[in-house]
Amino acid sequence: MIGRGRRERKARESSERAVAAALDLLEGRALHADRVDWAAARRDVRGALDDPEQLELKLFHLVRQAGGPHGGVRRARPGTGAPDLPTVEEQGEALVVTLPSCPDEASRAYVDAARAALDGRFAARWIVDLRGTGGGSMWPLLAAVAPLLGEGEVGALVDREGERTPWTVRDGVVSLGGTPQLQGAPGQFDGPVSVLTDGNTANSGEAVAVAFRGRPDARSYGAPTLGFSTGVESAPLPGGLVLTVATSRFADRTGQLYGGPVPPDVPSDDPLSMALWDL
Repeated sequence: MIGRGRRERKARESSERAVAAALDLLEGRALHADRVDWAAARRDVRGALDDPEQLELKLFHLVRQAGGPHGGVRRARPGTGAPDLPTVEEQGEALVVTLPSCPDEASRAYVDAARAALDGRFAARWIVDLRGTGGGSMWPLLAAVAPLLGEGEVGALVDREGERTPWTVRDGVVSLGGTPQLQGAPGQFDGPVSVLTDGNTANSGEAVAVAFRGRPDARSYGAPTLGFSTGVESAPLPGGLVLTVATSRFADRTGQLYGGPVPPDVPSDDPLSMALWDL
């Protein structure tokens, strides 16, 4: 009995520490933390520590209040098997590069597939298809099209204080704030680029759409994206849950801030046909 009581006490203390760390993340980093009465919020959440369902619900609502819709409380997801990989298809004088979303654990395979698909290819015009691309990691997607993005800064994360952490491409290496994330193909592919988006283009897809903004000879077609053009941070919670909250907005290479839907340059119900017609 004594041993069980000690285990229960340690489990309780571990839960309290995890919840306190999650609250610190929300108050210290969330984009809209100024909307929250934090003293009251902390009391409310601590009062639900012994009720897992209420605790999850209260933290979920707090995440949405402090960070907006791109965030929540969810169970950690296991690997989902073989991922979809990038493809390259000829359409007249254009090459269409289709980028599905990519989980973190498949990043290397994803980038290798993109390099192989692009190896030795040349096109008068490139089309990057991001329709339906959402979730997962942005870095393999950016690395996959690194030769099309050009060298230097291609975007950034901007926090609520205005601090900018750039995304850069150097010799095919995609970096965040100077820290390398993934190695894509080196070199550059010249020529115009058309970017296709729709209402299901979200987060990682939106990051790629933003990265092409401001690139010479780049134009986007389709519909506004879902509106998750924000960076998130996460914290573990009791019971195998994970809290995620938006802590930064995407910005393009010109300095334009996003944070919501990314509009196309050319609205279209058939963006692929429109891009091909606009060659």
